[in-house]
Amino acid sequence: MAERPKEMDEFLGESRRMARVSTTNPDTSSHIVPLCYKFILEEGTFFFSTGVDSVTVKNLNQNPAITVCIDDDEFPFRAVIVEGTAEVSETLGTDHEGLKTVIDQFFGPDMWESYKDGPVAKKMRVRLNVIPKKWKFWDYRRQLNGSVKTA
Repeated sequence: MAERPKEMDEFLGESRRMARVSTTNPDTSSHIVPLCYKFILEEGTFFFSTGVDSVTVKNLNQNPAITVCIDDDEFPFRAVIVEGTAEVSETLGTDHEGLKTVIDQFFGPDMWESYKDGPVAKKMRVRLNVIPKKWKFWDYRRQLNGSVKTA
C-alpha cells in the first residue's frame, strides 16, 4: 500500500476553505454539497459534522463511497481531490463538540459564540470520517502534482 502524499498538508490545514463533497444518489446521479471540514493530519483523514437527515448521510448509508474536493479559487491554483469511504457515526444529538471543531477550522474560534445558537447548530447531527483511498493533487504555486492510491 502506498503512503498518502504529504505535499499538500499545509494547504489542507488552512482555514476558510470549503470542501465539495460528492455522494451517489439512488438513481446514480451525483449529489454535491459544500461543507466545512477538519483535516486530521495524524491520520490523513477528513472530519465532517452534518445533519442526520441530509441527503449526503442518506446516500452514504446506502453507499459509503465519497469524493472530496478542496481547492483554491485564486491563481495559481491548488487542489486536493480524494476518493474514499465514509464512516457515518450514530446520531449524536446536536453534537456541538464535533460541529465546533469544523466551525473553528473554517471561521476561527471566535465565531462559535454567535454560531452555536443558530439553526444549523440545533440540528441532530452525525460525524463523517472520510478515509481516502486515492489522492489527486496539484499546486501550481510550487509546480507540484500527483496521484496516489493508498489502498
